Amino acid sequence: MLLAHRRFQLLSMTVIVVNGAALGAMTFGGALAAEGGFLDRVDHVCLGFFVFEVLAGIASFGRRPWRYFRDGWNIFDFVIVAASFLPGVRENITILRMLRLARVVRILRGMPSMRIILVAAGKALPKSAGVFALTGLVMYLWAMLGWIMFEKTDGDHFGTVGKALLNLFQLVAFDDMGNVIRDSMDENVWTLPYYIVFILFGAFILVNIMIGVVLASMEEAQKLDDEDGQVSADTALLIARIEQLQATVDKLAANQERAREFSPFR
Repeated sequence: MLLAHRRFQLLSMTVIVVNGAALGAMTFGGALAAEGGFLDRVDHVCLGFFVFEVLAGIASFGRRPWRYFRDGWNIFDFVIVAASFLPGVRENITILRMLRLARVVRILRGMPSMRIILVAAGKALPKSAGVFALTGLVMYLWAMLGWIMFEKTDGDHFGTVGKALLNLFQLVAFDDMGNVIRDSMDENVWTLPYYIVFILFGAFILVNIMIGVVLASMEEAQKLDDEDGQVSADTALLIARIEQLQATVDKLAANQERAREFSPFR
């Protein structure tokens, strides 16, 4: 099949990259003023290639074209290509730009490693709900505690629960941690043990738990990808054997037919 050929896949990836580069160049006013017509032609050529790819994919299923839409990626490809020709959509600059940007997302289809990361992210999100809830609860309780303890002495960081939460979020994200702690210590030296306890539990333990969940999801996604690859290889081998068996049967049938033609007992 043409679409599954490695060289065609490489060509498709190249067209996507070129389309993305042209889309990025269109954001520069100077480039758009100097080469706007050329960039538009590049975009139209890329769109033509994507149209050909979708039509070839549908045609590859012969008399059962609806089977093309069983794959979610095929549906995605068809929607972003078909939408580019819809009246009212192609005249809307914002929507047209979003459609062009969506074409670049198709690069994920041709990169197995990125697909594994997406699958892992999808599996990690439900598992991370408990960690997110625990993190939010700890941050809220610790922010309330900080507000109670340091509201009067460090109002800039603990004047409200919202300020305290923002302060703690900076620590979890390791954003300018040293300056945050030093500024609070200038107002109240007892903020140091308060921050240290939170960093040890919130910024280290909870973040490491989250990393563990993501790594476990990555291993699960990799395992599923390996199983899919093995199933695909087994399916291809089975198809090859079936075709070989069919060829043998056809050959035997042809030999039998010739034997009947030359048989004296016809």
